[in-house]
Amino acid sequence: MSDHSTRPAVTGPTAKDLDACSVEELRTFLLGVRQYQKELVLLHQKSVHLYHGTKTARKVSSWLVVFLLPTVLGGIYSANFYQPETGFVWAWPAFLALVLASGVAMFTHLRRRRCL
Repeated sequence: MSDHSTRPAVTGPTAKDLDACSVEELRTFLLGVRQYQKELVLLHQKSVHLYHGTKTARKVSSWLVVFLLPTVLGGIYSANFYQPETGFVWAWPAFLALVLASGVAMFTHLRRRRCL
């Protein structure tokens, strides 16, 4: 047995109901409906603004992630202590390639996930 069969059908007021109401009662009811409609429109507008704000925050966070790993790598290698691997000729070009590749990899990953 479905849940729909146990619920009463939702219908509008009948002609008999409308005849039983005074004009003032109907006017009050319609003003309440109008206020309810305005509140629904405002609620919809707020949800749309919230959606756009979330979308913007997601993009900003994604760009921060793209630059996070290169920044960390740069911070480590710019530290003022001796690093034996920097004595090799290919060390700095390899490091720069690693920084570039990490940024491109994060950008590509986030682009595929539609964050950017």
